[in-house]
Amino acid sequence: MEEMLVIRGGAPLRGEVTVHGAKNAVLPLLLAGTLTDEEVEICDCPFISDVEAMTLLMRSLGVDVAREGRRIRVRGGAKRASADGALSKTMRSSMFMLGALLATVREVHMPLPGGCNIGARPLDIHIDGLRAMGARVEARDDMLHCCADELHGADIVMRYPSVGATENLMMCASLARGDTCLINCAREPEIVCLARGLKAMGGDISGEGTSVMRIRGVRKLRGASLMPCGDRIVAGTLVAATAVAGGDVAIYGVDPCDIASVTDAFKSDHCLIDDDGVCVRVRADGRIRPVNISTAPFPLFPTDMQAQLMGAMCFADGVSVIDETVFERRFAHARELVKLGADITLDAGRAIVRGSGLTGGRLKGATMYARDLRGGAGLVIAALGAEGESKIFDIGYIDRGYERPEDMLSCLGADISRLPVAGVEAR
Repeated sequence: MEEMLVIRGGAPLRGEVTVHGAKNAVLPLLLAGTLTDEEVEICDCPFISDVEAMTLLMRSLGVDVAREGRRIRVRGGAKRASADGALSKTMRSSMFMLGALLATVREVHMPLPGGCNIGARPLDIHIDGLRAMGARVEARDDMLHCCADELHGADIVMRYPSVGATENLMMCASLARGDTCLINCAREPEIVCLARGLKAMGGDISGEGTSVMRIRGVRKLRGASLMPCGDRIVAGTLVAATAVAGGDVAIYGVDPCDIASVTDAFKSDHCLIDDDGVCVRVRADGRIRPVNISTAPFPLFPTDMQAQLMGAMCFADGVSVIDETVFERRFAHARELVKLGADITLDAGRAIVRGSGLTGGRLKGATMYARDLRGGAGLVIAALGAEGESKIFDIGYIDRGYERPEDMLSCLGADISRLPVAGVEAR
């Protein structure tokens, strides 16, 4: 049944919340579990649709996967070189099959992966690295065919610090013959999380969290219990929500250093943010300072927080300039925010947002449609600050990365509920 979020803005947020395990850490850890014949347990797995889709995808490969509450157990590797095509096309994270399957069954047949429509996300960085390690790769008719008689270490210079490519190459190199050096690799917390997971399984990895990683291949990996890092994007979304709605919220479960670029963007005399190394506390009165921000790889401002930032800047006391440098089609949420009365001008990869504190206008509730995962979160942020009632449709996108967001926010005092979509309301 199709559902929508109904939000009545104006309620301040107060209380404590602990963020769940990071979507972008859990997904690669699940496939890392296929690199050994022994049991791997991944803890604190959120109940989100992307995790459910990944477990179904793995089962279609013949992997024994079982969820027990927030824990998912992976028992043994893949038995097939191709997965369910429909599932592969719906989620970008199916690309992790490349590294995991090449490292174990030495062959992959998969459709080019899907996910949110936010721009080109080419696999050439993945493919170039895998070829350097001895894989043969061919793409035709929207299908990717990879095989390797043997994988060997290599020095790989990545033209861009791609998170997915770094994770694929880490998994592949962990069971390859010899040493691999990844140069200009990604540094995100999820990379560090995967490296620590592979090391707990017996992998030999160093340099995680820096731009140069070294992986010495081992003959065999073992079972382990793995804990993903907290979801820094969920935590950042809560920071943005509190800044807009006002209130006093303590956020647990995330390393404050992992969201430093986000908290720096929101800090002002009207939004006080501090931490004690364990908890990030946000105290805000609802007034927003305008920003000039460019998205970039970690540790700079994340592209996955761009939509939430834009939603907040609709209420700023001035003009904000947001440059999207990672994905070229990640402004679909802008036309939805305009329905609230937001003043947004798009110019290629730049958004200019004239906040309501500058224009003197008031944002009022409206009917909006989520176009992608993070864009949907940006609409929720704006609806929390708008006057009156907003309805957000196509929330399946939001459910890909946020576990029951209405429960998380309503526990803090937001007036938000999930309701079925009546036939007359459906598009």
